[in-house]
Amino acid sequence: MERKKISNSLFIIVTLAIIAVVIITKTVMVLNERHEEKLIYAMHSKVEYNALKCYREDICKDSITLQTLYDNNYLKDELIDPITKEVISHDLEIKYENDKIVINW
Repeated sequence: MERKKISNSLFIIVTLAIIAVVIITKTVMVLNERHEEKLIYAMHSKVEYNALKCYREDICKDSITLQTLYDNNYLKDELIDPITKEVISHDLEIKYENDKIVINW
């Protein structure tokens, strides 16, 4: 019984295809991770901006919760975690310390 030989060109094509799949997979994973980071950053920035606005207008004092921002119409829609698609707890604690907003995520 005779064995068929694998040609060099077929071996090169298969190797290049495997390399391409690995590179594409890694690239997609990195891009997805960056996208998720930007979504989380946007959500955090929205809360920080509106909380800072509330404190600077002297409506919010000391420590507040996310519910306070909803009640004072600083946030119109419920915040939803962009990754897990769950509603962010209204009991999220927000503080204003040293001219910075500190959120206990």
